[in-house]
Amino acid sequence: MADCSRRGVQWHPCADAEDQARWLATQVAETLQQCIRQRGVARLAVSGGRSPEVFLRQLARFSLDWQSVHLTLVDERWVPPEHADSNAGLVQRCLAEHWSLINWLPLYRGVSPEADAQVAAAELATWPGLDLIVLGMGSDGHTASLFPDLPDWPMLCAVDCPWRCVALPATDERQARLSLTGRLLHSAPRQLLAISGQAKLDTLQQAFESPLALPVGAFLKPPLDIVYSP
Repeated sequence: MADCSRRGVQWHPCADAEDQARWLATQVAETLQQCIRQRGVARLAVSGGRSPEVFLRQLARFSLDWQSVHLTLVDERWVPPEHADSNAGLVQRCLAEHWSLINWLPLYRGVSPEADAQVAAAELATWPGLDLIVLGMGSDGHTASLFPDLPDWPMLCAVDCPWRCVALPATDERQARLSLTGRLLHSAPRQLLAISGQAKLDTLQQAFESPLALPVGAFLKPPLDIVYSP
């Protein structure tokens, strides 16, 4: 993808979804190991969904110092972990064998979206930042839960966003959500974006051509690596 090299973004094509998941899991495991060796702790934020599930199950196979891993979500639907749509529930199932060791920081707390966002933001404020994030992207160009129909999405995607975590109201199309903002997402020195399929590739190309038009465009710059599966 020519626009990647011009913007300093790394492009990693994969043969299929399994190949993509293996690549992601290897990169994440190596980064976590490096952070733990250097500082004794690694801080990771991951996305939910069908594609991340394959990656997370691959990641669970690695022998890591899991008790040194601090883990949170890039975003979450405002539903309890046992709900079928919960990203937290998905992550817990995929990493079940290590779950008792992982330092988990949930976004959903069950009070209200606004109250839960405030609690999560206060806890995230005790972190110096994130070491690694794994993002996804929708065919509408959203990443995390920063959607293009939100009137203030440019501020929410910005590195100087005043909030670390925000509550997003329900709409006719989607449930209420919690999302990290650009303030935290941009703090990660290692950023991975996983996309699959021609439709999302077309959206990504649009974002490269007009970075200010779609939320994902705010993240199409170093140190981002994009891993693509057809």
